[in-house]
Amino acid sequence: MIIVFITNKTITLDTILPILIEAKKCNNQKIVIVVSRKNGLTVIENNVVLNDIINEIGFKFLFGGRYRSKWYKRTVGSFQFLLLFISGLFGAKFIHFETLPLITIKILSIFFKKNVFYSERDSIECDWYKHPSHHVNKFEKKYIKTKYPVPLGGNFISYNKGRLNYYYGSDIYSKRKVYLLGPTRQRGVWKEYIYSITDYYFNKFHKDVDTSKGIIFIVLSYYGSNVTKEKKYGQKRLRENFEKTIEALSRTKANIPVFLKPHNFTDIEYVKTVLSEREGFHITYLHPSILLQKTKFIVSNLYSTIFGDAHSMGIPTVEYAYYPDYIKKDVGDVSVCPRYVDWFVYDDINKFEKICVMLIKKEFVSKKIINNYEEKDDVLEALY
Repeated sequence: MIIVFITNKTITLDTILPILIEAKKCNNQKIVIVVSRKNGLTVIENNVVLNDIINEIGFKFLFGGRYRSKWYKRTVGSFQFLLLFISGLFGAKFIHFETLPLITIKILSIFFKKNVFYSERDSIECDWYKHPSHHVNKFEKKYIKTKYPVPLGGNFISYNKGRLNYYYGSDIYSKRKVYLLGPTRQRGVWKEYIYSITDYYFNKFHKDVDTSKGIIFIVLSYYGSNVTKEKKYGQKRLRENFEKTIEALSRTKANIPVFLKPHNFTDIEYVKTVLSEREGFHITYLHPSILLQKTKFIVSNLYSTIFGDAHSMGIPTVEYAYYPDYIKKDVGDVSVCPRYVDWFVYDDINKFEKICVMLIKKEFVSKKIINNYEEKDDVLEALY
């Protein structure tokens, strides 16, 4: 049995899900997803593909239950923890993503250290971690190079050797059993799985949209107003660039449909207002890997980890961005992760529109399953 403690952000589930599918397919492992907070559960349930996959390979539950009463949550949480502990006695493997010690993971690590695996949250190789503004935890505490706290558990699943050494130094190899895995969403089993379900989900949720000539995929950002004073101006400019993005594509997209994928915290009412009276724009909750199967090119107003997946598939990536000063000070005149951005356009709508016209004219080629990197499976053997 594999028990995974995910965070509120779906990136943790996106990162580990390909491995869980392989574990289910190759060894018929029982998969349990433990969600720590109610809004995290809501995010999963709203993501139809992720929710369907979890129900297919195992099941999920909210730690402490769905009700807010402290007595109820403590009672339910205690019973759930007892079941988790008993599972540990029978050899269950635990995967978590927390760099700070949560009491549940801490206790399990004391008793079942060899079966507790810490996993990095993102499997895409990007050097953004080297920039100072990125080194802040959820309590606004800053860490310095090689001084990050070593996560709980006896095992460490890493996807980027450079990032691993930068955060924890070479000592990590003596403190934990380290498994270097590489990008999980580029593994053959995941690619084959996504390829097999793509038409089903497009027909189920977007059957009236003609995607035969491909789609334009926009990754939405936050676009909210509930931000710190330091970031509020950046959010205003981000909204302006999003509105310019929609205007430019309205003029240039011809009959190519545009699919917009919200971030977990996107102000969706604002997006709907911008799209009102626009034709050919579709808000979608399909998984990005499915959308990429039919994508001509992908656009975002801030760098997205989805660009890494698109780049590996040969899909053109366009970042039309405006960075707040605290980010621009770190990165200069390039993207926060330039290796996956084919065209970086900084606050220049005319240049962005010209790139869109060029990409729209290119013929759409259906995606094929290509395994283009060597897969590492030692962590899979450890989880079996």
